[in-house]
Amino acid sequence: MSMLAAKRALRDIRSNIFLNMVSVLTIALSVFIVSAFMLFFINATDFLDGWRKGVRIIVYMTDGASEAERLSLTEAIQKTGAAQEVVFISRDEAFKDLKKKIGDQSSLLDGLDKNPLPDSLEITLKDVYRGPEDIEALAARIAGLPQVDDVEYAQKWLQRFAGVYNLFKITGLVLASIFFIATLLIIANTIRIIMFSRREEIEIIRIVGADENFIRYPLFIEAILQGFLGGFLGIVALFLAFVLTVPNLSIEGAFSFFEMRFIPVKFSLAIVLCSMTIGWIGCYFSIRKFLKL
Repeated sequence: MSMLAAKRALRDIRSNIFLNMVSVLTIALSVFIVSAFMLFFINATDFLDGWRKGVRIIVYMTDGASEAERLSLTEAIQKTGAAQEVVFISRDEAFKDLKKKIGDQSSLLDGLDKNPLPDSLEITLKDVYRGPEDIEALAARIAGLPQVDDVEYAQKWLQRFAGVYNLFKITGLVLASIFFIATLLIIANTIRIIMFSRREEIEIIRIVGADENFIRYPLFIEAILQGFLGGFLGIVALFLAFVLTVPNLSIEGAFSFFEMRFIPVKFSLAIVLCSMTIGWIGCYFSIRKFLKL
């Protein structure tokens, strides 16, 4: 029975090749767009996590702070429980590092009467204190300690990136819902059109005593094949776009802690399985309405 249904499904696909191609390409486009958003989420999450692990809070000390005051400030920071490591950077070390970074332009600093940079403490955070709210609260707490002139931790950049990430997340969920409904309707209408074009054949089959399963199974197989081919083509198209695009991006060179990656295999398989399920659901509702089951 299953082999006969599969043969009839393949025959129906060949006889209605245009409708089936439209359905497959629609599924492929939907899968491509939804998977592209998933690809962004995966890499954006990796980037945000990697960037947070590299976040340092820089505490600039007031001029004239003594060694005892510095040690007292370091102890107060360690008592917060958020610091994994606190490193003291003297103003002379900071000035030498600045000259090294600007390279050939370091001669511009030779005309300065004195070193304008303050002593500072560089704080490496523990993993449990990587969230934007945790960093902001810790920075505010440190800013109120004695001998602290200013605190820096790239607050605006982190907030902007988190805002863009959340915006894409909401947009992706909305688009995924829209394309899910659109794909479902297109598959249902495709199956309905195919059934309508074969209505006389179906009626004859029913008259001679064929049960409903004889009619339904080939259509279910056809819809599942549409979902599989559409999902597979959508993932392949996204992979080709990824391979052709990523080498031209310089983000990995600018951020050594981050490496872009494609959607994991298990997620790709889940997407294809989901598209096959959508095909089955669309076929089910179409058959139910057409045959009035």
